[in-house]
Formats: sequence, structure tokens, C-alpha cells
Amino acid sequence: MDSRDAEIVAPADTAEELSELWRERARILAEVPAAEETGEKLAVLSFQLGEETYGVELKRLSETRRSVPVRRLPGAPRHLLGAANLRGELVPVVDLCPILGLPQREMGPVLPCLLILAQQRDKLALAVDRTKEIVTFPAKEIQPPPLSLDPDRAIFVRGEILVDHRPLILLDVEKITADPRIAGQAHEGR
Repeated sequence: MDSRDAEIVAPADTAEELSELWRERARILAEVPAAEETGEKLAVLSFQLGEETYGVELKRLSETRRSVPVRRLPGAPRHLLGAANLRGELVPVVDLCPILGLPQREMGPVLPCLLILAQQRDKLALAVDRTKEIVTFPAKEIQPPPLSLDPDRAIFVRGEILVDHRPLILLDVEKITADPRIAGQAHEGR
């Protein structure tokens, strides 16, 4: 054997290590990668209403406003707090508490926070205590509303999800804006 052949032949340890390296490489290449999570993801703005945390999908939300003066309307239903002037447009302001079966609270002439919903050309403002955070999660994680929920309230709830071990109640904006008690108010506010 000449000196060139000696370079080609590897010692037994190296040949075994090389063989093991090739087996490990083959094993890694043969692994099926974990499937990426597919499906619809929802981005939701969470907000506080009384002691409960609710959420609305961001795609339904036009904007949020803080410290908004509201003009009261005499003889209005209890859920209609009045109208807010948003850049020259009068928008009806709705208190969700009576609609969702929560205790109604006394509101002053300036509301702490409004969520402005845009449904086609109509706008509607929801009075909330405060906004919290934007939460993103897969739609498949939404659990149905609890069976114990009052049916009159459940129609406005799309479902719930746990966020930081606390339930977030996802509202169904289409059903809220389509409710005759509210839909009529939104059309009158234009």
C-alpha cells in the first residue's frame, strides 16, 4: 500500500463515527416536520365591563375613543346612553349592561371609553369601562357559551376563551348590531 492509499483508509473509530453521523443525518431528514397550525386566527380587543372581561374582533372595530362627552336623549330606552359627536357625525352610544343582563351603572356626561363599531355605513358606539389588550388566538379554541347563561344574553355571545386563566367573553357584533333595539338606534343616529 502506498502513502496515498493510507490517507483514504480511515481508522475503525472514524469509520464508525462517520457511519453513525450518516445514520443520524438520515434520521433527521426522514422526520416529518410538525404541521404548522392552520385555520383562522382571531385578533380581539379585550375590554372591561363591570367585573367581566369581554372582547370584540378587531375587524369589526373602527376605533376606540377615551373621555368622550355624550349628549343625553330625553325619553331614550335605558340601553341608549345618548349620542356622541365624532368628527361631526352623531353616533348612538349603547350601554351593553342592560342588554347583557349586567347591573346598569350610573354614567356621567363624559364616558371613560367608547368602542366604535362600523357596520357598512352605520356606526355604533359601545360604552365600556376600559380597554385592556389585543389578544390573538386560533378560532378553534373558542368554547361555546356556558349552558347556564341566560338565553336572552347568550344570543349576543359568540363564545368564550381563557386568557391568563380568566374567561374572555367574545361578543357577536353582527347579532348586537342586528338586534332591533339597537339597529333602529344606529339608523336614527345618521
